[in-house]
Amino acid sequence: MPTLLLVILLAVITSSEASTDGSQRRCTATNCKDIRSISASRPELSTFNAALERTALNKTFGEKGKSFTVFAPSNKALKIAFKNSRLICVHAFYKARPCTSTADLLSSTNLKTILLNFIVEGSFRVKDLEDGQLLLFASSSVEQIHKTKTRTYIGNARVLTADLLASDGLLHVVDNVLGSIDPRTMQASDVSVNATAIRVATKIIDADIFDEEQQKEVANGVLTKNIVGVRANRELVAHPDGGLRNPVPLLFDPGFNKKEFSEPDIKFSYPILDNVQRPKNDEDLAFMSILQLGSLLRSKQITSVDLVKLYTARLKKVDYVLNAVVTYTEKLALEQATAADKLLAEGVYLGPLHGIPYGLKDIIAVPGYKTTWGSSVFKNQVINEESLVYQKLKAAGAVLIAKLATGALAWDDIWFGGRTKNPWNIHEGSTGSSAGPAACTSAGNVPFAIGSETAGSIVYPSSRTGITGLRPSFGMVGRSWVMSLSESMDKLGPLCRSAADCAIVLDVIRGKDPRDWSSEDIHLKDPFFIDVSKLTVGYLPDADMGVVKALASKQVTMVPFALNYTVPSAQFILNVTMDVDVLAHFDHWQRAGLDDNYEDQTAWPVELRRTRLISAVDYIQAQRARGKLAHEVIQTIQRQKIDAFIGNATDWEKVCVGNLVGMPVIVIPTGFKKINGTRRRITVQTGIYAAPYQDGTVLALAMAYQSVTNHHLQRPPVDNLGPGDDLFL
Repeated sequence: MPTLLLVILLAVITSSEASTDGSQRRCTATNCKDIRSISASRPELSTFNAALERTALNKTFGEKGKSFTVFAPSNKALKIAFKNSRLICVHAFYKARPCTSTADLLSSTNLKTILLNFIVEGSFRVKDLEDGQLLLFASSSVEQIHKTKTRTYIGNARVLTADLLASDGLLHVVDNVLGSIDPRTMQASDVSVNATAIRVATKIIDADIFDEEQQKEVANGVLTKNIVGVRANRELVAHPDGGLRNPVPLLFDPGFNKKEFSEPDIKFSYPILDNVQRPKNDEDLAFMSILQLGSLLRSKQITSVDLVKLYTARLKKVDYVLNAVVTYTEKLALEQATAADKLLAEGVYLGPLHGIPYGLKDIIAVPGYKTTWGSSVFKNQVINEESLVYQKLKAAGAVLIAKLATGALAWDDIWFGGRTKNPWNIHEGSTGSSAGPAACTSAGNVPFAIGSETAGSIVYPSSRTGITGLRPSFGMVGRSWVMSLSESMDKLGPLCRSAADCAIVLDVIRGKDPRDWSSEDIHLKDPFFIDVSKLTVGYLPDADMGVVKALASKQVTMVPFALNYTVPSAQFILNVTMDVDVLAHFDHWQRAGLDDNYEDQTAWPVELRRTRLISAVDYIQAQRARGKLAHEVIQTIQRQKIDAFIGNATDWEKVCVGNLVGMPVIVIPTGFKKINGTRRRITVQTGIYAAPYQDGTVLALAMAYQSVTNHHLQRPPVDNLGPGDDLFL
């Protein structure tokens, strides 16, 4: 018989090793029944058999030549368990209560786990079991054998009928449920959580610092306090998924210099364009800027309804190639456009977004329309709440024409509709997760779109698709009724074709959100009135020297710059921060096994399973390291006396640093490399960064660059992608 230490260690590590104690004892006669048939033939096991049928576990017995031992509770045993609250039923994967009836048991979402408490891999005849022996069950619980001269107990259950041999193992009938609490001693029959288990668990999280007595204390506390408490909290706040409710009060504040930005806020003074003429063709019209379209609307050369029809038709024409639209909002768009036109006819002008169509990343709630989060699990989800960003755009007269693709649960560019493609080269994805907003803006299918970023989701698709994308400072834009990954890093921002358009959209959507405790009313410098000749900009070693020269031509002082900090890995801090937060927001999703249906099994499912083993202590240590990083980065900027700096926007370390610190960055296209034999192009980009709340500065610098270049005016060859691409015949 294995020792207690060895068996418990095996119980924690792997069931396949622990099960080898059961020799392959089974019925070998030609008329043998399998476990499923034996269970079904015994009236006293009708409830247990119904549960097996409900979960389809009975179909797994005997697979691949394996044998199993089943300790099946009788109907009477289950009734007693219901009466004495010995069995816990979980409903909706969160609500844990004592099972009260057979119906309660059969409808529980932990039914499979309950049944696995009664199944052991291997064949164990009662006469071969020894007193004190431990058995590892398929649920990872461990039960101890107790034997007297006449009786055999497994945990708190007595064996009533023993050794019913089957072709795929054997079955015993018992008088109690396994994994139960003995009402006389209040001791759990499952002994898997013990000192050895704690030793293994603490080693996994790099905290193997307790002696054996301390490990026993920990095991007892885990069972009597920790598990009870975390289950109660989980039931209270952790569902539904997505982090839409119950925000975390531990707020991240990037504003170490916030006093500079505490003056009363004022709106930007954007230029008014007059004498803009409608182009002769709709292709040129579709690529006009927000200010140009606004001028045409004010001069009655076009209507908002005209624009809705134009852009909706463009979306539909190419979406079978781009895979960028989740939901068309045509009815809503025509209603909003008609209202916008009516106001203009009455002499009421709401501002530069009045009558301008746009798209929203499909993590942003709009009443009456699906908000799918890009995942098949949520593809029929309707959140009948107005996100604040949608409210602000609606109040400004903007017209929503589509919900645009996001990578599933805001990861990359794969969603339940496929992979969103890059308009500059459809043989590659647009990256993500603001995949649809970037692709549609690049293709001239919307004048602008709203995306989000936690760790690169505006920066990467903007870079890949050759558009201008702004990731604002953290807290600049409210996020109520927007799916959350990490409450201390999530940001909403505009994806446009020019920096001026980004400034206009940001000015509309920024400001305090009553439901988003991290949002702020920040006094920003007006980018349209910043004198860039008075700015000093650092350039990193990976900066594009063409951008350096272009900014210098606008009398910007350009100096070499090094981004110095002592934190060894910003990437690890970001991963810990983001992954723990994501798992808290999608705890139910994982526990319910919905991650098995996720679109890319190498992405969130793998990431979040590993995240289960990040301790709360290590999460807090990561936040302390994050604070140190933020202070050092801002001190570096201040010490070198620069107003902003430029570098490669897609460098992963800079993406991590920028999001951890809460810095704004605007991504601008700075060139296009040819792909031989095609009109496809590889986009070249630059990121302009600044300290938190210096959004006006990065916008002003981007506008200055775009005033002397035309990369942002280039159009992707969606209609002629390359040899053999007869996509539009």
